[in-house]
Amino acid sequence: MPSRLRRIDEPGHVHFLTISCYHRLTFFYHDAMKIIVIDALHRLRDHHDICLISYVIMPDHIHLIIYPHKRRNDEPIPISIIIKTLKQYVGYYGKNKLREMQARHGTLWSPAINEWMAHQRGQSVWMKRAYDFNITRHKALLEKIDYCHKNPVTADLVTTAEDWPWSSFRFYEYDDRSIIQMDWSGHWPIEW
Repeated sequence: MPSRLRRIDEPGHVHFLTISCYHRLTFFYHDAMKIIVIDALHRLRDHHDICLISYVIMPDHIHLIIYPHKRRNDEPIPISIIIKTLKQYVGYYGKNKLREMQARHGTLWSPAINEWMAHQRGQSVWMKRAYDFNITRHKALLEKIDYCHKNPVTADLVTTAEDWPWSSFRFYEYDDRSIIQMDWSGHWPIEW
C-alpha cells in the first residue's frame, strides 16, 4: 500500500474496501472468526447507520461495499472511521476467540497462525492499511458486487458463489437473510 494513501470522502460515493489479514494469514478460515466479522458489520450498521451493499469474507481478507452516509444525510462519514471501527472490533474479539480456540484445542489450523499467536503481543490481525476504491457509476458498482461474489470461486474454495455462505450473494439471489441482510434497494443513485 502507498505510504501517502489519500481517502476521498465525497457525498454520494460508494466505497469498495479490501482489508487484508496480517501477512495474509488465514485468520478467517474458521467460521467462528467469520462470525466476528459479521458481528462487526452489524455494529457498523447500528453505530454509524451506514448502508451495507455487499461483502465477502475470505480466509485471509474481506471485501466490503458500503455507502458511508447516515440515513437521509448527504455528508459521508469519513471512510477512515469506518475502517478503524471494523478493524478494532474484529481485532479485539478475534484475538480473544483465537486465544479461546487455542486453549481449547492446544493448536490452531495453521502453523503460521500458531507462530503468530506465540509472538502476537500488540500485533494486529490486520495489515496496517486498507484498500479503498470510490465508486461513482452504477456499472462499476455492479462489477464490484460481482467481483465479491465470485471471489470464493476464483480462490477455489467452492464451485459456485451460492455455495459460499459468507458473502452477500445468497441475500441478493435468494433473499437469504440468515447471516446478515444487505441494505441496498438496487436503485442508482443510492437511496438511503
